[in-house]
Amino acid sequence: MEEHGADSINLQRVLEGRRNRDTFHWFLDNIASAVVNVRVAEQVKSIKRPCDWLSRSLESFSLLCLENYFEMTRNQVMNKDFGSTFQALWTADGRGKQKNQGWSQEGIRRYNVLCEAVRADRVKYPLEDEVYMTTKQHERQAKEMEKLKRRQDRTETREQGLEAAVDDFSSESDSD
Repeated sequence: MEEHGADSINLQRVLEGRRNRDTFHWFLDNIASAVVNVRVAEQVKSIKRPCDWLSRSLESFSLLCLENYFEMTRNQVMNKDFGSTFQALWTADGRGKQKNQGWSQEGIRRYNVLCEAVRADRVKYPLEDEVYMTTKQHERQAKEMEKLKRRQDRTETREQGLEAAVDDFSSESDSD
């Protein structure tokens, strides 16, 4: 959000799920991956479909968290005022000064609605998970090819201007 501005993320488009491919891919890369564990997600993105590494409940929970903290985060980015307090949508206050100590009943109801929406989304757009995995495979291959090219360039640069060493086994040394 900070890179492209607070208005660069459209929450409604994210909530539409697989219907909006680019937004869905952003959600998987930035939100769902963080909920699952970024390191784990990076290892499986190109070999497993999202529905295989991201359970329906975790996908729903990722959406709920995004929705719960979206305005609070957006306001912090816009105002650059991280000391201000913004109320999350569905996290219940704890005792004393503790905040966000559990989900309110409205939050639990919203989670249940999101679980059903994710289930329906997966049924309606079954190929989108395959498209995501294929995209990640191509990205990984491109990254590996770029790494190989850089390595070859470094080797060529190192080899330029070097003379071959004469050794006792070459034919030139026999004529001496």
